[in-house]
Amino acid sequence: MSLKLPYDLEEEILSRVPWKFLAKLRCVYNLEEELHRFILKDSGPTISAVGIEEQKNVVDPPSLIVQDFTLIKARSCNPIRVYKTVHCDGLLLCVMDNQLLVRNPLLKETTWIKCGSDFHERDDAYSLGYLSHCDYRILRFRCASNSINRPSRVEVCEVAPKTWKVIDNISFDWFLSVPLSILSLRGTPYCIGLREDHRAFVQSYDFYKERFQPIDDLPFSYDEMNPIALEIYKGDRLSVLEQCHKTRKICIWVKHWLMLTSWTKLVVVDIPEFPLIYPRLTLISTNYYFDKNNRLVITCNDTDMKGLSIIRVINDKEFQVIKANEGECRFPFLCSYVPSVVRIPGFSKQDTSRIRWRKCRFN
Repeated sequence: MSLKLPYDLEEEILSRVPWKFLAKLRCVYNLEEELHRFILKDSGPTISAVGIEEQKNVVDPPSLIVQDFTLIKARSCNPIRVYKTVHCDGLLLCVMDNQLLVRNPLLKETTWIKCGSDFHERDDAYSLGYLSHCDYRILRFRCASNSINRPSRVEVCEVAPKTWKVIDNISFDWFLSVPLSILSLRGTPYCIGLREDHRAFVQSYDFYKERFQPIDDLPFSYDEMNPIALEIYKGDRLSVLEQCHKTRKICIWVKHWLMLTSWTKLVVVDIPEFPLIYPRLTLISTNYYFDKNNRLVITCNDTDMKGLSIIRVINDKEFQVIKANEGECRFPFLCSYVPSVVRIPGFSKQDTSRIRWRKCRFN
Protein backbone atom coordinates (compact mmCIF):
# COMPACT_ATOMS: atom_id res chain seq x y z
CA MET A 1 0.00 0.00 0.00
CA SER A 2 1.46 3.36 -1.07
CA LEU A 3 1.28 6.43 1.14
CA LYS A 4 1.25 9.94 -0.34
CA LEU A 5 2.91 12.47 1.93
CA PRO A 6 2.09 16.20 1.92
CA TYR A 7 4.42 18.18 -0.34
CA ASP A 8 5.86 20.26 2.50
CA LEU A 9 6.74 17.07 4.42
CA GLU A 10 8.32 15.51 1.32
CA GLU A 11 10.55 18.54 0.77
CA GLU A 12 11.44 18.80 4.45
CA ILE A 13 12.53 15.14 4.46
CA LEU A 14 14.55 15.56 1.26
CA SER A 15 16.27 18.68 2.62
CA ARG A 16 17.58 16.65 5.57
CA VAL A 17 18.89 13.68 3.56
CA PRO A 18 22.65 13.87 2.75
CA TRP A 19 23.09 14.96 -0.84
CA LYS A 20 25.18 11.92 -1.86
CA PHE A 21 22.15 9.71 -1.13
CA LEU A 22 19.78 12.11 -2.84
CA ALA A 23 21.86 11.93 -6.02
CA LYS A 24 20.92 8.24 -6.30
CA LEU A 25 17.24 9.20 -6.31
CA ARG A 26 17.48 11.47 -9.35
CA CYS A 27 16.61 8.66 -11.74
CA VAL A 28 13.59 7.42 -9.79
CA TYR A 29 12.11 10.53 -8.22
CA ASN A 30 10.21 12.36 -10.98
CA LEU A 31 10.29 15.91 -9.74
CA GLU A 32 9.41 17.49 -13.06
CA GLU A 33 5.97 15.91 -13.30
CA GLU A 34 5.07 15.97 -9.62
CA LEU A 35 6.54 19.23 -8.33
CA HIS A 36 6.52 21.70 -11.21
CA ARG A 37 5.97 25.20 -9.83
CA PHE A 38 5.59 28.75 -11.09
CA ILE A 39 7.62 31.36 -9.22
CA LEU A 40 5.73 34.64 -8.99
CA LYS A 41 6.03 37.92 -7.15
CA ASP A 42 3.51 40.58 -6.20
CA SER A 43 4.21 44.32 -6.15
CA GLY A 44 5.87 43.95 -2.72
CA PRO A 45 8.66 41.61 -1.54
CA THR A 46 6.51 38.45 -1.38
CA ILE A 47 7.69 35.58 -3.60
CA SER A 48 5.61 32.42 -3.97
CA ALA A 49 6.02 29.06 -5.67
CA VAL A 50 2.60 27.94 -6.85
CA GLY A 51 1.41 24.78 -8.55
CA ILE A 52 -1.58 22.52 -8.84
CA GLU A 53 -1.89 19.13 -7.22
CA GLU A 54 -2.84 16.23 -9.43
CA GLN A 55 -6.32 14.80 -8.82
CA LYS A 56 -7.28 11.19 -9.33
CA ASN A 57 -10.30 12.27 -11.36
CA VAL A 58 -9.25 14.56 -14.21
CA VAL A 59 -12.47 16.57 -13.99
CA ASP A 60 -12.14 17.31 -10.26
CA PRO A 61 -11.38 20.94 -9.37
CA PRO A 62 -7.62 21.41 -9.06
CA SER A 63 -6.06 22.01 -5.66
CA LEU A 64 -3.63 24.93 -5.40
CA ILE A 65 -0.25 24.46 -3.72
CA VAL A 66 1.49 27.61 -2.48
CA GLN A 67 4.99 27.74 -0.99
CA ASP A 68 6.43 30.93 0.48
CA PHE A 69 9.81 31.66 -1.13
CA THR A 70 10.17 35.18 0.26
CA LEU A 71 13.74 35.96 1.30
CA ILE A 72 14.00 37.14 4.93
CA LYS A 73 17.09 38.64 6.54
CA ALA A 74 18.17 36.45 9.46
CA ARG A 75 19.04 39.30 11.86
CA SER A 76 16.44 41.97 11.16
CA CYS A 77 13.71 39.57 9.91
CA ASN A 78 12.94 42.09 7.16
CA PRO A 79 12.05 40.80 3.69
CA ILE A 80 14.60 41.21 0.90
CA ARG A 81 13.35 42.86 -2.29
CA VAL A 82 14.00 40.79 -5.40
CA TYR A 83 13.59 42.32 -8.86
CA LYS A 84 13.55 39.14 -10.91
CA THR A 85 14.47 35.46 -10.77
CA VAL A 86 15.54 32.82 -13.30
CA HIS A 87 15.71 29.04 -13.04
CA CYS A 88 18.25 26.39 -14.03
CA ASP A 89 17.97 22.73 -12.99
CA GLY A 90 16.42 23.42 -9.59
CA LEU A 91 18.60 26.43 -8.82
CA LEU A 92 17.15 29.94 -8.66
CA LEU A 93 19.09 33.09 -9.44
CA CYS A 94 17.58 36.04 -7.57
CA VAL A 95 18.47 39.56 -8.71
CA MET A 96 18.61 42.32 -6.07
CA ASP A 97 20.25 45.73 -5.68
CA ASN A 98 23.94 45.25 -6.53
CA GLN A 99 23.95 41.62 -5.45
CA LEU A 100 22.73 38.25 -6.63
CA LEU A 101 21.70 35.13 -4.77
CA VAL A 102 21.89 31.60 -6.14
CA ARG A 103 19.69 29.32 -4.05
CA ASN A 104 18.46 25.74 -4.00
CA PRO A 105 15.18 25.92 -2.03
CA LEU A 106 14.98 22.13 -1.75
CA LEU A 107 18.45 21.66 -0.20
CA LYS A 108 18.29 25.09 1.51
CA GLU A 109 21.65 26.09 0.10
CA THR A 110 22.60 29.59 -1.05
CA THR A 111 25.55 31.61 -2.24
CA TRP A 112 25.74 35.42 -2.51
CA ILE A 113 27.47 37.21 -5.38
CA LYS A 114 28.27 40.91 -5.60
CA CYS A 115 27.78 42.71 -8.89
CA GLY A 116 28.66 46.17 -10.15
CA SER A 117 26.70 49.34 -9.58
CA ASP A 118 25.71 49.66 -13.25
CA PHE A 119 22.44 47.89 -12.61
CA HIS A 120 18.94 48.45 -13.93
CA GLU A 121 15.97 46.31 -12.96
CA ARG A 122 14.38 46.39 -16.42
CA ASP A 123 17.25 46.85 -18.88
CA ASP A 124 19.46 43.98 -17.70
CA ALA A 125 18.66 40.37 -18.60
CA TYR A 126 20.00 37.42 -16.61
CA SER A 127 20.38 33.70 -17.10
CA LEU A 128 21.97 30.92 -15.06
CA GLY A 129 23.77 28.10 -16.86
CA TYR A 130 26.92 26.00 -16.78
CA LEU A 131 29.84 24.49 -18.67
CA SER A 132 29.70 21.53 -16.28
CA HIS A 133 27.84 20.84 -13.03
CA CYS A 134 30.97 21.99 -11.22
CA ASP A 135 31.17 25.21 -13.23
CA TYR A 136 27.94 27.20 -13.05
CA ARG A 137 27.94 30.63 -14.65
CA ILE A 138 25.71 33.70 -14.67
CA LEU A 139 25.04 35.60 -17.87
CA ARG A 140 24.14 39.27 -17.53
CA PHE A 141 23.55 41.33 -20.67
CA ARG A 142 21.87 44.42 -22.01
CA CYS A 143 20.79 45.18 -25.57
CA ALA A 144 21.06 48.88 -26.42
CA SER A 145 17.79 48.68 -28.37
CA ASN A 146 16.00 47.62 -25.17
CA SER A 147 17.55 50.41 -23.11
CA ILE A 148 17.22 54.18 -22.87
CA ASN A 149 20.62 55.84 -23.28
CA ARG A 150 22.43 52.78 -21.93
CA PRO A 151 25.10 50.97 -24.01
CA SER A 152 25.07 47.26 -24.77
CA ARG A 153 27.01 45.15 -22.29
CA VAL A 154 27.72 41.45 -21.68
CA GLU A 155 29.20 40.02 -18.47
CA VAL A 156 29.71 36.47 -17.22
CA CYS A 157 30.27 35.42 -13.61
CA GLU A 158 31.76 32.11 -12.50
CA VAL A 159 29.65 31.13 -9.49
CA ALA A 160 32.21 29.16 -7.46
CA PRO A 161 35.02 31.79 -7.36
CA LYS A 162 32.46 34.65 -7.74
CA THR A 163 34.51 36.39 -10.42
CA TRP A 164 33.08 38.58 -13.20
CA LYS A 165 34.37 38.99 -16.74
CA VAL A 166 33.27 41.60 -19.29
CA ILE A 167 32.84 40.01 -22.71
CA ASP A 168 34.17 42.33 -25.42
CA ASN A 169 33.63 42.41 -29.18
CA ILE A 170 29.94 41.53 -29.06
CA SER A 171 27.65 43.66 -31.20
CA PHE A 172 23.88 43.44 -31.10
CA ASP A 173 21.91 43.51 -34.35
CA TRP A 174 18.88 42.27 -32.44
CA PHE A 175 16.93 43.11 -29.31
CA LEU A 176 14.93 41.17 -26.73
CA SER A 177 11.24 40.52 -27.08
CA VAL A 178 9.07 42.02 -24.36
CA PRO A 179 7.91 40.47 -22.13
CA LEU A 180 11.25 38.71 -21.77
CA SER A 181 11.21 34.97 -22.36
CA ILE A 182 14.54 33.46 -21.25
CA LEU A 183 15.51 30.01 -19.94
CA SER A 184 18.38 27.58 -19.50
CA LEU A 185 18.42 24.16 -21.19
CA ARG A 186 21.29 21.76 -20.50
CA GLY A 187 23.28 24.69 -19.13
CA THR A 188 22.83 26.90 -22.20
CA PRO A 189 20.81 30.15 -21.98
CA TYR A 190 18.12 30.67 -24.63
CA CYS A 191 15.87 33.65 -25.28
CA ILE A 192 13.54 35.04 -27.95
CA GLY A 193 15.16 37.83 -29.95
CA LEU A 194 13.83 40.25 -32.55
CA ARG A 195 15.71 41.58 -35.55
CA GLU A 196 15.29 45.08 -36.90
CA ASP A 197 12.73 43.83 -39.42
CA HIS A 198 10.83 42.29 -36.45
CA ARG A 199 11.54 38.70 -37.43
CA ALA A 200 11.58 36.63 -34.24
CA PHE A 201 14.14 33.91 -33.59
CA VAL A 202 15.64 31.84 -30.77
CA GLN A 203 19.00 33.12 -29.55
CA SER A 204 21.47 31.20 -27.36
CA TYR A 205 24.66 32.06 -25.51
CA ASP A 206 27.69 29.77 -25.65
CA PHE A 207 29.68 30.01 -22.39
CA TYR A 208 32.65 28.21 -23.96
CA LYS A 209 32.92 30.39 -27.09
CA GLU A 210 31.72 33.48 -25.19
CA ARG A 211 29.31 34.63 -27.86
CA PHE A 212 25.64 34.67 -28.80
CA GLN A 213 24.47 32.23 -31.46
CA PRO A 214 21.14 32.33 -33.34
CA ILE A 215 19.44 28.93 -33.32
CA ASP A 216 16.44 29.18 -35.62
CA ASP A 217 13.62 31.49 -36.62
CA LEU A 218 10.34 30.94 -34.82
CA PRO A 219 7.92 28.70 -36.74
CA PHE A 220 5.40 31.53 -37.19
CA SER A 221 5.32 35.16 -38.30
CA TYR A 222 5.83 37.45 -35.35
CA ASP A 223 2.86 39.62 -34.34
CA GLU A 224 3.43 41.91 -31.34
CA MET A 225 -0.26 41.55 -30.45
CA ASN A 226 0.06 37.76 -30.01
CA PRO A 227 1.39 36.40 -26.70
CA ILE A 228 4.47 34.20 -27.16
CA ALA A 229 6.59 32.20 -24.70
CA LEU A 230 9.64 29.93 -24.65
CA GLU A 231 9.82 26.83 -22.45
CA ILE A 232 11.51 23.44 -22.00
CA TYR A 233 9.71 20.27 -23.10
CA LYS A 234 10.56 16.84 -21.66
CA GLY A 235 13.96 18.04 -20.46
CA ASP A 236 15.73 18.01 -23.84
CA ARG A 237 13.66 20.11 -26.25
CA LEU A 238 12.88 23.75 -26.75
CA SER A 239 9.21 24.62 -26.91
CA VAL A 240 7.63 27.82 -28.17
CA LEU A 241 4.03 28.94 -27.74
CA GLU A 242 1.96 31.48 -29.67
CA GLN A 243 -1.62 32.56 -29.01
CA CYS A 244 -3.67 34.44 -31.59
CA HIS A 245 -5.12 37.52 -29.89
CA LYS A 246 -8.22 37.37 -32.12
CA THR A 247 -9.24 33.70 -32.10
CA ARG A 248 -7.48 32.78 -28.80
CA LYS A 249 -6.07 29.68 -30.53
CA ILE A 250 -2.84 28.41 -28.95
CA CYS A 251 -0.18 26.56 -30.95
CA ILE A 252 2.90 24.96 -29.41
CA TRP A 253 5.96 23.77 -31.34
CA VAL A 254 8.99 21.80 -30.15
CA LYS A 255 12.57 21.44 -31.39
CA HIS A 256 15.41 19.27 -30.07
CA TRP A 257 18.19 21.36 -28.54
CA LEU A 258 20.98 19.42 -30.28
CA MET A 259 19.58 17.82 -33.45
CA LEU A 260 19.42 20.01 -36.55
CA THR A 261 15.72 19.46 -37.05
CA SER A 262 12.91 21.86 -37.85
CA TRP A 263 10.13 22.86 -35.49
CA THR A 264 7.35 20.28 -35.03
CA LYS A 265 3.84 21.36 -34.10
CA LEU A 266 2.99 19.58 -30.86
CA VAL A 267 -0.36 20.91 -29.63
CA VAL A 268 -3.20 23.10 -30.83
CA VAL A 269 -5.74 24.42 -28.33
CA ASP A 270 -8.66 25.93 -30.19
CA ILE A 271 -11.23 26.97 -27.59
CA PRO A 272 -12.87 30.35 -28.40
CA GLU A 273 -13.63 30.98 -24.71
CA PHE A 274 -9.97 30.60 -23.72
CA PRO A 275 -8.67 33.80 -22.11
CA LEU A 276 -5.84 35.87 -23.53
CA ILE A 277 -2.82 34.64 -21.56
CA TYR A 278 -1.37 38.13 -21.16
CA PRO A 279 -2.45 41.61 -22.28
CA ARG A 280 -0.54 43.67 -24.81
CA LEU A 281 2.29 45.96 -23.67
CA THR A 282 2.99 44.06 -20.48
CA LEU A 283 6.24 43.06 -18.77
CA ILE A 284 4.64 39.91 -17.36
CA SER A 285 5.82 36.71 -19.00
CA THR A 286 3.92 33.47 -19.48
CA ASN A 287 5.06 29.98 -18.48
CA TYR A 288 3.66 26.55 -19.19
CA TYR A 289 4.36 22.83 -18.95
CA PHE A 290 2.70 19.46 -19.57
CA ASP A 291 1.71 17.36 -16.56
CA LYS A 292 2.08 13.58 -16.25
CA ASN A 293 -1.24 13.14 -18.06
CA ASN A 294 0.14 15.28 -20.92
CA ARG A 295 -2.28 18.11 -20.18
CA LEU A 296 -1.19 21.68 -20.83
CA VAL A 297 -0.82 23.81 -17.68
CA ILE A 298 -0.29 27.51 -18.35
CA THR A 299 -0.22 30.80 -16.46
CA CYS A 300 -2.65 33.54 -17.44
CA ASN A 301 -2.38 37.19 -16.43
CA ASP A 302 -5.68 38.98 -15.87
CA THR A 303 -6.44 41.79 -18.29
CA ASP A 304 -6.84 44.25 -15.41
CA MET A 305 -3.25 43.42 -14.30
CA LYS A 306 -4.44 42.62 -10.78
CA GLY A 307 -4.06 38.88 -10.59
CA LEU A 308 -2.74 35.68 -12.07
CA SER A 309 -4.44 32.37 -12.79
CA ILE A 310 -3.25 28.88 -13.64
CA ILE A 311 -5.18 27.14 -16.41
CA ARG A 312 -5.20 23.40 -17.06
CA VAL A 313 -6.54 22.19 -20.41
CA ILE A 314 -8.67 19.07 -19.92
CA ASN A 315 -9.56 18.28 -23.53
CA ASP A 316 -10.25 20.04 -26.82
CA LYS A 317 -13.33 21.76 -25.37
CA GLU A 318 -12.73 22.19 -21.63
CA PHE A 319 -10.25 23.90 -19.33
CA GLN A 320 -10.02 24.60 -15.61
CA VAL A 321 -9.05 27.93 -14.05
CA ILE A 322 -7.67 28.44 -10.55
CA LYS A 323 -6.76 31.84 -9.13
CA ALA A 324 -3.11 31.92 -8.07
CA ASN A 325 -2.68 35.51 -6.91
CA GLU A 326 -5.29 38.09 -5.91
CA GLY A 327 -2.79 40.86 -5.23
CA GLU A 328 -1.63 43.77 -7.33
CA CYS A 329 0.67 42.56 -10.13
CA ARG A 330 2.06 45.74 -11.65
CA PHE A 331 5.68 44.62 -12.18
CA PRO A 332 5.99 41.01 -11.10
CA PHE A 333 8.33 38.38 -12.42
CA LEU A 334 7.34 34.89 -13.32
CA CYS A 335 9.33 31.76 -14.15
CA SER A 336 9.06 27.99 -14.04
CA TYR A 337 10.73 26.00 -11.27
CA VAL A 338 11.32 22.28 -10.72
CA PRO A 339 13.05 21.19 -7.46
CA SER A 340 16.28 19.22 -7.78
CA VAL A 341 19.19 17.93 -5.70
CA VAL A 342 21.80 19.89 -7.67
CA ARG A 343 24.34 21.41 -5.28
CA ILE A 344 25.60 24.96 -5.62
CA PRO A 345 29.31 25.34 -6.48
CA GLY A 346 30.94 27.48 -3.83
CA PHE A 347 28.12 26.82 -1.36
CA SER A 348 28.84 28.31 2.06
CA LYS A 349 26.97 27.70 5.30
CA GLN A 350 27.83 31.27 6.22
CA ASP A 351 25.97 32.50 3.12
CA THR A 352 22.91 30.41 3.97
CA SER A 353 22.82 31.71 7.55
CA ARG A 354 22.08 35.22 6.28
CA ILE A 355 18.48 34.35 5.38
CA ARG A 356 15.63 32.55 7.10
CA TRP A 357 13.58 29.84 5.44
CA ARG A 358 9.82 29.97 5.66
CA LYS A 359 7.57 26.94 5.74
CA CYS A 360 5.05 26.09 3.02
CA ARG A 361 1.42 27.04 3.11
CA PHE A 362 -1.46 25.45 1.28
CA ASN A 363 -4.74 26.78 -0.10
